Amino acid sequence: MHEGRCHGGPLDGQVRISRYPSGFLLGDKPSGRAWFYDWRDGAFHVRDPEPQPLTDDLAIDCAIGQEYDVLALPDPSAAPVTSARDVALSAIAEAASEADGDDLAILAGNPNPSRISAAIWRLWTDFDRFEPSALLGGVYAAKPGYHNYRNALPPSDYSVRDVAADRKGSGTLASAIDLSMSDAAMRNYTGRLDSAARSRDPRLYTPRGPVLREFIGTKNSSTVYCYVLTGGRPLGVGADAGPDPGRDETHLWHIHLSIIRQFCEDWSALDGVLSVLRGESLAVWQGRSEYNEMTPQQAQQLRDAHYTTAVAIPNPTGDGKVPLHVWAGWMTDAVKALATAVGNVDEETKTQLQLDLTSIQVGIDAVPDQVVQAFGPGDEPEDIALRLRAMLGDKATAVGQILARG
Repeated sequence: MHEGRCHGGPLDGQVRISRYPSGFLLGDKPSGRAWFYDWRDGAFHVRDPEPQPLTDDLAIDCAIGQEYDVLALPDPSAAPVTSARDVALSAIAEAASEADGDDLAILAGNPNPSRISAAIWRLWTDFDRFEPSALLGGVYAAKPGYHNYRNALPPSDYSVRDVAADRKGSGTLASAIDLSMSDAAMRNYTGRLDSAARSRDPRLYTPRGPVLREFIGTKNSSTVYCYVLTGGRPLGVGADAGPDPGRDETHLWHIHLSIIRQFCEDWSALDGVLSVLRGESLAVWQGRSEYNEMTPQQAQQLRDAHYTTAVAIPNPTGDGKVPLHVWAGWMTDAVKALATAVGNVDEETKTQLQLDLTSIQVGIDAVPDQVVQAFGPGDEPEDIALRLRAMLGDKATAVGQILARG
């Protein structure tokens, strides 16, 4: 039982009681509005002064869960009402019994689209479908870190400061999710995430960077386990990626996912995370993925091919030139490597690839000009023969015999 003063929102200055550790949901059924009050530092703090829609789905989650109590906004013209938990359950059951298919879809809708992206909400609903013990621990919360939206945080917050990709994407959407579940499920899913992170699975590591900053859970039901996929050094990991001990013990019963803010609205990226959680093979995901990013090996091929075409191959018509047939072979191999590597790359890579291919075309176009410039209309056959011999080397005799037959 938690009793304390409310700060902010419609109950500002009033004292309320919650039977559950996280706080309470304040609902106003006549107007269809709701506010979350989070319990911390011996008081209740409104999560967002702006109300969110009081959907049936939101009320059901809180009413049957064990983290948030449900209170009704007092009617100033009526006698005070303390807890609306039973009233909310009754109203929700009545609404659900009258709902048709379209209404049920609405009941499952995002409770706070102004703070929770459709992609993160889909991550939760899809996970909930295949994990029977799953409960939503929360997405948006007015506190430091990824549960809050970037524009509400100072630049010094670690979810803004450390990783460049966290300064991309939406500034008004939360970028974390807590998934509560059974002990066995905690061990199972934490283990899957850990294996994928350590193997640099492309479902978690895209060419644009890791989808997750970190995940926190437990692999043995007794010790909290955190793995940082990127930005580890500012957290004291000692490397860009690796285990980070000492996280809060609440993660023994819920998995926390910090999503790099660049990806918080990108379902194709979050679908890779869901694939790891589901336990499907990489090949199955690659076969059905909308994202289908390059593997790390393909990304390396692309970098190598760019270096080969733009830097390493000598110009056949300038300084450091090589025989034309050698140059052509190198270019052919480089183009094949590019063709193998290219998948759904970002715009910057596409632009660079186009520059590489244009450079190849310029080199190819220069070869006929070289041949034309070597022979003028007034040249004598002897002059032409001398120049051809210099160009053809030990192939001059064979080429001359072919020309003589023709």
